[in-house]
Amino acid sequence: MIRQLLRRPGLRLACVLLVLASPARAEYPHEDEPIGSVREVYDGQLLPDIQVNTFRNIHRLFPTRTVRAAEAPRPLPPAAETLGNFRFESRGRRWDLYDYLSVNRVAGMLVLKEGEVAFEYYGLGNGPETSWMSMSVVKSMTATLVGMAIRDGYIDSLDDTLERYLPRFAGSAYDGVTVRQLLQMASGVRWNETYTDPASDRRAMLEAQLAQEPGAILDLMASLPRAATPGTRWNYSTGETQVVGALVAAATGRP
Repeated sequence: MIRQLLRRPGLRLACVLLVLASPARAEYPHEDEPIGSVREVYDGQLLPDIQVNTFRNIHRLFPTRTVRAAEAPRPLPPAAETLGNFRFESRGRRWDLYDYLSVNRVAGMLVLKEGEVAFEYYGLGNGPETSWMSMSVVKSMTATLVGMAIRDGYIDSLDDTLERYLPRFAGSAYDGVTVRQLLQMASGVRWNETYTDPASDRRAMLEAQLAQEPGAILDLMASLPRAATPGTRWNYSTGETQVVGALVAAATGRP
């Protein structure tokens, strides 16, 4: 089990820590660390230490925007009962939380229960001031924005079709796909998520990201063929999260 975990490229993150009020870049403690390239990240060709440096310096590879903290942020007090003594069994062996953190090289973990901090941990040289690549946490955030857009009346229903808000997808494989199916990654549109395959759709999307050409990712998504009837097959697709983001922007009129 341990060998399988250690052979996996990338870091197993129990929790992705989003630092919403990061310090000015001139004061960022990890600013001068050596990092890898985007293609090395996708090819799994980074040594562990360089991978860590890269993940906490992603602003040096992609455009980013700092989300400032509220003037009166909600406090997160420590919980009376913590997870420090947590134990579990797996394949006949008994483990504790610290075994999990070290075996999986967890970069950070925050456990909240009823608005209180039951456990807070930083590893691999990270700290409370560290910014960390959010990865697919943004999928949940984007889906939440769809719910807010429905609540505020910008999107009428989950059963609305995509082209109602994004006419560029009319006539494409996404024509007739509902917002619900898009959120469920059940559009039926073909997508290969394999990061390490240079011929995959995910790598084509990476090239569009690196080109930094407005609309390039949506053009890619509109060019994909249909592989199944919408709503009949689930297929994990990072590209569809980009479409969901464009849907929210189009419906609300906000970038």
